[in-house]
Amino acid sequence: MTDQYLFAEINVEWPEPPAYEAMARAWLDGGFATLAGSHRQALEEGPKLPPEAMRRSMPCGPPHAAWGFVSITRHDGRQLRNSSRVLSARSISWFLRQLADPPRTATIGLSVLDERGYPGRSPLRITVDRPEARVWPEAIDWAVLSCRIPEGDFLDPAQQEVVLGFLRGISEALDPSFANVTYDDGLGKTGLERTLGPPWKFPYETIPTSRQVLRGYEWWTICPKELAGHLGGADALRATGAFHDVVRLPSGALWLQATKHYRDYGPAAYAAVFRALAPALPPGVPKRFDRRNDEPAERIVHLDASAVRP
Repeated sequence: MTDQYLFAEINVEWPEPPAYEAMARAWLDGGFATLAGSHRQALEEGPKLPPEAMRRSMPCGPPHAAWGFVSITRHDGRQLRNSSRVLSARSISWFLRQLADPPRTATIGLSVLDERGYPGRSPLRITVDRPEARVWPEAIDWAVLSCRIPEGDFLDPAQQEVVLGFLRGISEALDPSFANVTYDDGLGKTGLERTLGPPWKFPYETIPTSRQVLRGYEWWTICPKELAGHLGGADALRATGAFHDVVRLPSGALWLQATKHYRDYGPAAYAAVFRALAPALPPGVPKRFDRRNDEPAERIVHLDASAVRP
């Protein structure tokens, strides 16, 4: 079983408060129930966990027990302030009420405690975030719906379909400017963003332009409606043979799944995806970097997308 984590995200313009609350509840509470239902049940039925574990280093509960936290971050006009609580039926109720007044960041994080009672393997970390950067103020107008999940969830065909079904339901209710699943780097970058530069761009720079330039390409990608026509539309992308599934979402965005099974997404598959999406990708030749033995290789073609001819 792989020890790698994947980062799935959906980008969309920041909505008004009522729409934000509905979106955030569907993503956070719905994702918790769908992607980690057994963990949720274990938390609800298991022993009460010490709330002070959020404030100091100490065992968080019995060895190998389910554990989690909820976190809300707001800007008080001067700085960001965070409020976190150990996950329980009471704290999840508090957490969901906070969504009526959109916070800067809302997160549910889950772990399985190790043999000493400290957080270990994480089955899910799911977040709605509003990026902010003083040098790129446009980023604050966007929402990033993200979840960090074990790669094993995609290597298991049955669980892969559970995850895809959840992502599909959320995507159909929104107007995404971009979405993909890639290896988690802790920064929210796509595989292409990690390798294309200089300049080395961060998500707070690329998200505001994601309706004009595709941020990357992976096994699962959503192309916004603004770029779909540039690529010839759904029928043309199906005709390339690069995708197992091409679906036009209600918004007009295109849901693109490269191979039936994530585990089959290899060099030939991502080369075909690259060529199909090249007209919408940023120019430049991605760099090659040395990597550790335990570090996964990027699924990126080292060619300039602007030089690819249909």
